[in-house]
Amino acid sequence: MATVWNILETPSLPKIPSLESPYSELMQKFLALRGFQSEEGIQKLLFPSLDQLYDPFLMKGIQRSAKRILQAVERHQTILVHGDYDVDGITGTAVLSRTLTKLSAKFITFLPNRKRDGYGVSQEAIQLAKEKKVSLFITVDCGITAFEEASQARAAGIDVIIIDHHRIHGETLPQAFEVINPLQEDCAYPFKELSACGLAFKLAQALLGHGAYELLDLVALSCVCDVAPLIDENRILVTYGLEKMSSRSRVGFKSLCEVAGLSRRKIAASDLAFILGPRINASGRMSSPDSSLELLTTQSHSEAQRLANALNEENKARQQEERWLLKQALQAVEREINFNRDRVIVVAGEDWHEGVIGIVAQRLVEYFMRPAFVIALDGDQGKASGRSVKGFHLFHGLEYCKDLLEEFGGHELAAGFSIERKYLQAFRGKINEYGKTVSEDVFLKSIRIDLEITFDELSPQFLRELLLLEPFGAGNPKPVFLTRNLRTKRNPERLSTNALRWWVTDGKATFEAVWRSRTGEIEFPGEEPYAIAYTPKLKSWDGIESLVLEVRDVKTA
Repeated sequence: MATVWNILETPSLPKIPSLESPYSELMQKFLALRGFQSEEGIQKLLFPSLDQLYDPFLMKGIQRSAKRILQAVERHQTILVHGDYDVDGITGTAVLSRTLTKLSAKFITFLPNRKRDGYGVSQEAIQLAKEKKVSLFITVDCGITAFEEASQARAAGIDVIIIDHHRIHGETLPQAFEVINPLQEDCAYPFKELSACGLAFKLAQALLGHGAYELLDLVALSCVCDVAPLIDENRILVTYGLEKMSSRSRVGFKSLCEVAGLSRRKIAASDLAFILGPRINASGRMSSPDSSLELLTTQSHSEAQRLANALNEENKARQQEERWLLKQALQAVEREINFNRDRVIVVAGEDWHEGVIGIVAQRLVEYFMRPAFVIALDGDQGKASGRSVKGFHLFHGLEYCKDLLEEFGGHELAAGFSIERKYLQAFRGKINEYGKTVSEDVFLKSIRIDLEITFDELSPQFLRELLLLEPFGAGNPKPVFLTRNLRTKRNPERLSTNALRWWVTDGKATFEAVWRSRTGEIEFPGEEPYAIAYTPKLKSWDGIESLVLEVRDVKTA
């Protein structure tokens, strides 16, 4: 599949006087292209501060929720915290657990089993709340569609606080004591993109003040793994959360780093996404998420080591299951999908593990640059997980198909639903009908290029200025540059089936280049000059720094 290079540079860009800025002219140009031209905006981007966090009491529902929790503590009432089985729900539950512990509250937690309970507020949790005489029921990362469950709790005299960042269906909300969701139309909170754990942190901030800052490592993990955009308040939370995590002060994270072989002192956002997050997620995917919650809340080093080892083994099992299911899904795509007709991939199968269908859906998106739904069938029912490309809003697509679905929820890039088997083909047709309303450009594999530069412009000052842009992730992607008229100085060597390394030169400077591809689609040019799209990265070995170009694509002149 050919890749389109989208170069953001424009000749009409206003020039920023370099004498008024401590940054190089190239950095100023880069920042302006990313939309940062005011001194205030640039300072907030490059030097995020905890002082810049918004007042939690601006969030609709925070004040009444905090008062109700303190009332429950004072009256020795039992609180139940109901989370979800993924990283966001687990970390959000951990944030509230640590907060309630600090308040000396009487509480229990409930995390649903993916297979037994499915997504959302569990009937088993409602029954548990009645048995334990719970007075306050708090949901994290679920509940915004729990109309029946909220009514049942209310009828039993239980107050419900819903903490959920998912899209609201229509204008109707469950009958809860309070709802914390900045997507409510009458919520004045200025930032709408917090993870569910981020919302739990805002409640903790209201209850503990600065004492909530020790929970930022949990918030950072949720933001990165839930693919929340690393802009505005999320950027602050993740920056300081990574600092907290790098200190290894939480015994659970310390043990998980050890068992995962993550020894570098400074933990990066990519480590959360690809090393720690998958291990926290593994228990919820393969068995019960309770062991992950225990790891994040335990104070015992020996217990943390035991749990970390268990999660590492579950992650290995998850990887094995994922490889098998991906093979099955790719075969289904080859048999059933016609890309001249279909804009959305919908595949389904028996004995497909519900815990890994979301990961496999993401792999299909990477392979084919199409939104993908992977459905695990069990008897007459199917449970689906979907992932998407930027510009194709999965939640809106599911709203278009809602007459065929039993329940659904999610965001722009990730969503899920339940469906009866008999409606599967109708759904495939209708979601592709919706796909025809989306511009064809959305389905082209593309690379966003910030600037076209020469190797001469990769100065030490500019490279160090780029470090200030970290952490990178959704909403704040790594900078990508384009350099033309290059040649290979040393023939490529294969590092693995999906990675090449070589040395590239413009005739003056020569740099190491590494090209990795998840799909293995690497076509290296011959002797003719070529251009590369890449991200520069400084690496250090025995105290000596060198520049490596992380290549995104190569094209001949």
